[in-house]
Parts: sequence; structure tokens; C-alpha cells
Amino acid sequence: MPAASRGEASRERLFVSLKNLILTLLAIGKTRAELLVTEVEEEKLRLMSLWAKAIGAAFLFTVGLIMLVAFVALIFWEQRILVFGLAAGLFLVTGLFLVAALRRQISQPSKLFSASLAELEADMAQLQRATDKQ
Repeated sequence: MPAASRGEASRERLFVSLKNLILTLLAIGKTRAELLVTEVEEEKLRLMSLWAKAIGAAFLFTVGLIMLVAFVALIFWEQRILVFGLAAGLFLVTGLFLVAALRRQISQPSKLFSASLAELEADMAQLQRATDKQ
């Protein structure tokens, strides 16, 4: 086999290898992007569901509490000022408790993209092992 043919064949194999490498990297990138999009969609649906439930629960709970306070005030009409004062104090303490709980929850890190980041780290480790072998 002439030397020119061998050189041409090795260049062709190199080109095919580079093409395969690029296609593999593109496929990995596409898969990771799809995973990110899926996670964002799931998080969006979860947050929308949480907000809808929270707003509904807050509204119904508020109406129920107002009716309960009015009911207790009607039962103890002579002490209505004390009843309304105690109810206001209870509402304020509960509100402060909820603010503290929200602050605690906000300070915790989000788990958004955790699966994608783990997959990317695994890919990087695999590429590093492949590079170290060479």
C-alpha cells in the first residue's frame, strides 16, 4: 500500500473519529438540555400547584377565623372588646410564626437542577477518567 494511501486513510479515520466525538458531545448536550427543560417544567407546575393551594387555604382559613371571632364575640357580647383583642393578638402571633417559618425556608438552598448538575458532574468525571487513561 503506498504511503499516500495510508496517510489519506489515517486522515479519513481521524475525521470520522472527530465527527463521532462531536456527534456524541452534541447528543450528550441535547440530553442534558432536555433534562434541564423537564426539571424547569416540573418545578413550574409544582410551584403553581403550591400557590393555588396556599391561596385557597389562606382565603378559607381567613373567612373561617373571622366567622369564629364574630361567633365568640356574639356569645360573649359583654366582653367583646376582650374577645377581639385576644383574637387580634392570636392573629399577630400566628403571623409572626409564619414569617419565621418563611425565613427558615427561604434560607434553605433550592434543589432545582440538582439532577442535571449530578449528571453533568458524572459526565465530567467520566471524561476525566477517559483523559487520564490516554
